[in-house]
Amino acid sequence: MENKLNKIKSAKKRNTLSLSIVAFAVAFAILIPVAFIDSAHALTKYENCIINAANNHGKLSLSDVTSCYDNEFKGAKGSDANGHPL
Repeated sequence: MENKLNKIKSAKKRNTLSLSIVAFAVAFAILIPVAFIDSAHALTKYENCIINAANNHGKLSLSDVTSCYDNEFKGAKGSDANGHPL
């Protein structure tokens, strides 16, 4: 009787582990493409900002590029080229 209970508990643990692994794999498979899409969207917004700045002024300056970069990539504001705080 005790042996049957141990087998049932062991089977439940294996099922829970298998379900956890599948859930993790599915979540990972969904999140990775979303991360790439979000990055591509930010890059597109950055390029559009640069194009608009160049069209408005008739030329593109380094301050325009820096301003667009800081506006589109919020973590870059207040840091140097290596990502260290100023």
